[in-house]
Amino acid sequence: MSQATFYLSRSLLSATMSAGLLLTTGLDNSTPALEFNPPGDSAPSNSVGGGARGDVQFGTPGDRAPSNSVGGGSRGDVQFGTPGDRSPSNSVGGAVRSDTPLQMTAVIPPTKVGRTVSARPTFFVYLPPTLSRAAFFSLQDEQGNPHYQTRLSISGTGGIVSVTLPENAPALEMGKNYMWVFAPIQPDGILRPDNYVVTGWVKRVATENNQSFSSPIEQATALAKAGIWYDTLRVLAAAKRLEPNNTNLLKEWRELLEQVGLNAIAKEPIAEQL
Repeated sequence: MSQATFYLSRSLLSATMSAGLLLTTGLDNSTPALEFNPPGDSAPSNSVGGGARGDVQFGTPGDRAPSNSVGGGSRGDVQFGTPGDRSPSNSVGGAVRSDTPLQMTAVIPPTKVGRTVSARPTFFVYLPPTLSRAAFFSLQDEQGNPHYQTRLSISGTGGIVSVTLPENAPALEMGKNYMWVFAPIQPDGILRPDNYVVTGWVKRVATENNQSFSSPIEQATALAKAGIWYDTLRVLAAAKRLEPNNTNLLKEWRELLEQVGLNAIAKEPIAEQL
């Protein structure tokens, strides 16, 4: 699957600037197979911006889930099950650069929609080596109202970086769709309309209480089976950081990304927590 990278639209730039911008153990090999189960939610329409949409498709909540081309059987312990979410509509951007190897990529299923059980989830982006030393992150609701935004320091060395909403950020409301935007800021310190950005959608859902797990893989397995994308990634990434040389964790991480078409970045290192 190719992941479209968009130019930052002038309308989104204007909105963010006016809102105040220029201001992330051990494993048990006997655990059950971990498959991600995409839930099939429909992404909301979004009126932010204009220009080319690339492979981002329009879909309103409640529409029938698209067919899923991620096929085959279990490819490892961690397997993602499709919940039925559809990709969001997104009019942010301009020229699509889907043919560029190892382009900046949102670590998200091809629907561009993911669920979380966290009030303040963690988002993942593959960031190629860059001269930029700062990035802009924004979260907004379906109507384009800002929920949270910040400027982040980055090393520029590249890899899969993570952004976790801090405790002082408003909690995500249950069942509500939010669009997130990640954009490196040019070395001159200015966020311009031609900045590349990646976008994705997140929706917070309820989960069963009082669940206990014997290992990160067991926890990730349960989350993936329920179609909880962002938390599946968070659990595996945290375990990988604790045991960077654990080959089983490395395999599970790579195969999880490959399940949803992110083959190009599946072997990239998990880098800094922004």
